[in-house]
Amino acid sequence: MQENKRKYILNNLSAQQVCRIKIDGCVIDDENQRKCDYLMIVCNTEKVANDNNMDAGEKMYFIELKGKDLISAVEQLTQTIEYFKPQIIGTVFARAVLSKVSKFNAPKSIENDSRVKKLKSLLKKYGGNFEYGSVQFEKDKI
Repeated sequence: MQENKRKYILNNLSAQQVCRIKIDGCVIDDENQRKCDYLMIVCNTEKVANDNNMDAGEKMYFIELKGKDLISAVEQLTQTIEYFKPQIIGTVFARAVLSKVSKFNAPKSIENDSRVKKLKSLLKKYGGNFEYGSVQFEKDKI
């Protein structure tokens, strides 16, 4: 998926079924609710979702395509995951793709921010992690 020269690529080497869902302005259209741009769900073909909950075999990638403000992206990702908490059972990942990673968003300084720690703690409960990159992110492989 791509937006304003920022691009997220999920390398689907195993040819699994992947659903791409537009969150901002589609699933969540409330302007007062902070939300990320997209959700990608990797379906486990051997299991089927039931009762509107994600099956335990699924992987969910919450994605924010952002300008330069990493902390704002972190907040949007956190609030979106919290919004979907009742439906989440599988593994959850959060990804931010920025137009530029500034020296203020350097890995060492950002790791100590309480909002980043909160997001990482939330993701740890679901067996996932948080990563970010600049312009194009394509580290994820399924």
